Amino acid sequence: MDFLSAFIKYVPLVVIGLIPIMNPLSTVPLYLALTKGMNAHSKRRQIRNACFYAFCILLVFLLLGQGMISLFGISIPGIRVAGGIIILILALRMMFSGEDQAASVDAEPEKIMRTDLDFSFSPLAMPSLAGPGSIAVVMSYGSEIPGEETIAGHIIVISGIAITVFCAYLALIAASRIERFLGPHGIQAVTKIMGFLLTCIAVQFIASGVRDFIITFSGTHAG
Repeated sequence: MDFLSAFIKYVPLVVIGLIPIMNPLSTVPLYLALTKGMNAHSKRRQIRNACFYAFCILLVFLLLGQGMISLFGISIPGIRVAGGIIILILALRMMFSGEDQAASVDAEPEKIMRTDLDFSFSPLAMPSLAGPGSIAVVMSYGSEIPGEETIAGHIIVISGIAITVFCAYLALIAASRIERFLGPHGIQAVTKIMGFLLTCIAVQFIASGVRDFIITFSGTHAG
């Protein structure tokens, strides 16, 4: 399969796997609360910075994830199973509570605003957009890149991350309209749907990891 065909085939899969766990709609209420009273220029700056930071965070974990795996002696199947379990827990919370608790923060928006700090990195970029679930998805995809296709595989995953972050950018830009159109119940319904999609993806990650464990142990036992 040539690079263009692989790019067209796999980039959408990366986006489909990442966007439900990032769930930009779950960040919309937090963003609106934090930017209340800001002028339009300041709001756009917060969105640009938050999306840039989220992209950088996911990129770092994609590129350094394999190094961390080697450093701690963690197997690739182990990463897939662990990532799948993390994503599954978050997905079930999204389905049964209607909230993406991976994107929750400890402090109230009013308290964060009173600190008078730039909140584009925290809480918007992390943990809201690039939280544990998003990081787990990125590392899981990174672990599935074939050794002989390292450069092409990373380009594909990075492109998927960029497209997903751009979708988050568009959602935040249209935050006020989305909130008026969907309302609280609409956002909750979309979150539940994304939770279901994410559950399917998590099961796939776990099944892939377990399969690789079986293959590895069977080969070792046979040897």
